[in-house]
Amino acid sequence: MLNLRPYNNKELLLFPPSVGDYLSNDHLAHVVDEAVETIDLTPYYRKISLVGNPSYDPALKIKIWFYGYATQTYSSRKIEEHLDTDVAFIYLSGMQKPDFRTISDFRKNNLSLLTNSFVDILKICHRLGMTKLGNISLDSKVMKANASVNRTYTEKELIKEQEELEKAIQGYLERANQTDDEEDKKYGYDKLGTELPENIRDKKVRVKKMKQIAQQLKAAQEKLEESKQNSKKPSKEKINLTDTDAKIQKSKGGKYPGYRAEISVDSKEQVIVANDVTNEQNDAPRLIPMVDKTLENVKEIKPDRFSDNQQNQPINTIADAGYSSGKNLAELEKEKYKEKIEPYIPDTNSETKERGKGHDVTSPFHRSKFIFNEKENSFTCPAGKELYYMGQQISSGILHSVYRCKDCKSCQHFGKCTTSKQGRHISISQYQGLINKMRQKLKTEEGKKIYGLRKITAEPVFGNLSQNLGFREFLLRGLEKVKGEFSLMCSAHNLLKIARFLRDSKMLLTEALAKPCPVAIPDG
Repeated sequence: MLNLRPYNNKELLLFPPSVGDYLSNDHLAHVVDEAVETIDLTPYYRKISLVGNPSYDPALKIKIWFYGYATQTYSSRKIEEHLDTDVAFIYLSGMQKPDFRTISDFRKNNLSLLTNSFVDILKICHRLGMTKLGNISLDSKVMKANASVNRTYTEKELIKEQEELEKAIQGYLERANQTDDEEDKKYGYDKLGTELPENIRDKKVRVKKMKQIAQQLKAAQEKLEESKQNSKKPSKEKINLTDTDAKIQKSKGGKYPGYRAEISVDSKEQVIVANDVTNEQNDAPRLIPMVDKTLENVKEIKPDRFSDNQQNQPINTIADAGYSSGKNLAELEKEKYKEKIEPYIPDTNSETKERGKGHDVTSPFHRSKFIFNEKENSFTCPAGKELYYMGQQISSGILHSVYRCKDCKSCQHFGKCTTSKQGRHISISQYQGLINKMRQKLKTEEGKKIYGLRKITAEPVFGNLSQNLGFREFLLRGLEKVKGEFSLMCSAHNLLKIARFLRDSKMLLTEALAKPCPVAIPDG
């Protein structure tokens, strides 16, 4: 008699009361199921047609998409496969089996609603005590678009490609017509032509496809022309034919068509508070829009966060130097943000080294060594020479006050301090006061402590999305679609955070939400 456990995978069994009983109580599928059951699905139900075959319940499709993104299953075809083989998917679908096209169309047609559902999941996080809304970090990551770099063109390249394609179409038509005449003589004018080679019989299909490509090139050229009107460097503007919204982005991995995914993260449990996607090629223009999105979501989940009858501190908003600009600092000084946002954003020139001759902060000729004389409105250089006010000029859309020394050539340090024949000059931005104020704040012990939260708040979230969840590039195309796709990904991240929180608390989601004061892990 062998010492084996009884085994018979053909034995007839009665199903338990629910397929979900096959899953552990703290399984992620239960969290997704209970979370979707708590959110308002009315907007989805309003879109259901009253005629035709009955639709699959939106709750079913939301659950399998949320669970799919949380388990690295981003393909509708893969989800359809899992509906046959994976207990968690079978449980969430209630053993129903929508095909991949139905699943895909739901995501495509409801991206804006799925983006709103991100806030619903965020509300659950807040009700569980997972967000403190005291320190929030902003960060971005370049993500590859669903497009090949080989299909990226400048305006000149587009025009050349279009001209070559038009010549190819014309040449192909001439050759095809010549072949038709020859075949008519050989086989007769009234023959059906089924005996002709496949490539000749399909000439109309080929020409149609070539003309579609020509139209695509023309549309891309028109979009590039429209984009050029707002670009300061039109000669370098490029467009990708596969995804015309994607732009060439720089990252550690090189240059490729892509987008910038942006997140705003609460420091307590690394819950994503706001998210967005942009095709901007740097972060500075995105600071204020992301702050606005953050405040909008904070108002949704905690309406009294900035009420007059509460002594609430502003939210410490932390971002790296890429988000810094004088304009941004000035904007955050406005009444709209003054009592709500306390920024901690270093400027690029506050680093140890600055670009350009004489701009090393360790150099005796660094601009910080020049003393400002407020009464005379001038600067005194380390050698004792005066830099006089020369007027104002606009550079990159910012007003600067310019100070210049008229007696540099006679100085013993000429060539080290400056090589300009016009003499050493200092250009002071209209926002310099705000920049200096921010530098001083970041030098304090409190400022260093708060800014240090960024590395342990926002950066690990992108690490989780790209490394643990394998989300390194977009599957959908077009700015609006990738916004919705990234919002789905952020919802999945927050759902995973909820699942971990509940495991640590040893509670089910329904139990935790039923408590008047949900148990929360103390803020570190």
